[in-house]
Amino acid sequence: MNHFFNPRLAKNGEVYEFAVGNFECVCINDGGHSYKPSDFFKDVSKEQIEDALNKKNLPIDSIYTPYTHLIVNTGEHRILVDVGAGKVIPNNGKLPQTMKSIGIEPSDIDIIFITHAHPDHIGGMLDDEGKPIYLNARYYIWKSEWDFWFSESASEKTWEFFIKTAQEQLGPVKDRMVFLEKESEVFPGINVLSAPGHTPGHMVVSFSSAGEQLYYVGDTVLYPLHLEHPDWLPIYDILPEQAAVSKRRIFNLVSENKALVIGQHFTPFPSLGYVSKTELSWLWNPIEKKDY
Repeated sequence: MNHFFNPRLAKNGEVYEFAVGNFECVCINDGGHSYKPSDFFKDVSKEQIEDALNKKNLPIDSIYTPYTHLIVNTGEHRILVDVGAGKVIPNNGKLPQTMKSIGIEPSDIDIIFITHAHPDHIGGMLDDEGKPIYLNARYYIWKSEWDFWFSESASEKTWEFFIKTAQEQLGPVKDRMVFLEKESEVFPGINVLSAPGHTPGHMVVSFSSAGEQLYYVGDTVLYPLHLEHPDWLPIYDILPEQAAVSKRRIFNLVSENKALVIGQHFTPFPSLGYVSKTELSWLWNPIEKKDY
């Protein structure tokens, strides 16, 4: 397959290319954010959190994560998973410009999957004039996800800023939306899986080609320590009990299949690796990065 981008132009720390069978894949770093540990681990003692971070040689006062997004060239489609934070979150919104720097124009993208409608996943939908950045794309979102963010009950379960951002970014592209209601193979080798909990219509996207598999798990869990400590929950899960069920299902699946995984917030960039099952939890095993 001929490259649809120029890997020689890739910038260190912002772009990582790899293949899944015959699919050409690129991870792009949209930016990142530092979170308070108490936001990532609700109802967990400060001592427990600090001990876990110390064992990883990580800072104990903040948790930094990349915002990693995926582009897949199947030969027939140019697919983007989530569109980044745009200007909604400071020090983010690098995705479109980085794409251009390696020879991918936003107009090259014809399919966009939206795992869920949190600001860091959909804040980059529109340009400064409020027009869609991805002019030739159709968008795929779980119907219950769309319904939630445009419902009157959303304000009872999440922050007003999140609701406002979702409505402002998604509303202008409604006529391009495809609403998903069941797990299916949407395109050859590309499947959507329901994984509610983090948000009511959160989904996972999988890619399969020539016997190889990749799962973009979005925010099924936010951070590798959530795999090691399954009962440590972030404040951002809207439906924690459903999130726990989805976590077990998805990470048992990817570990059994020995599939590649991308978690948007998993460290280090390119947030790419494997998950292995232990007796009571899972472990994140990032790939050994090539020079890039």
